[in-house]
Amino acid sequence: MTSLATLSMAALAERSGVDEDTIEKYQRLGLVSWRRKTSQGLTLYSPDEVAHVTFVKKALALDFPVSTIRDMLGRVRRKPSTCGDIHTVAEHHLADVRREIARLAQIEASLAPLVEICSRQGPRERCPIFAALSHQAKAVN
Repeated sequence: MTSLATLSMAALAERSGVDEDTIEKYQRLGLVSWRRKTSQGLTLYSPDEVAHVTFVKKALALDFPVSTIRDMLGRVRRKPSTCGDIHTVAEHHLADVRREIARLAQIEASLAPLVEICSRQGPRERCPIFAALSHQAKAVN
């Protein structure tokens, strides 16, 4: 059961460790629920939103795509949800991260030797980095 909306934006920001501008950005991205304003113009949030804002902040820090975070929060908000639901999404993201690490390792393996052998002196035409990047590979017969 969702708690009654009793937190101001400032309280939500303080409890979640996220500033108000960032919470508004999360709202525009559809990651945090929009709340109605009171007759006095005060926007109130459910205490449950503290966990959701904190979740979004940490998921973004782990480079989860916004659409994936939205999906995970949707799973959490729909009852019943299980740890397995979230695990599946996280497992797919981890596989993507590992593929990206492998891709970056290949780039490093190609670029590091070029940087290492470059003397940083002489004309551009004799620069091993420029030469390696500007010449097409020879066809193997």
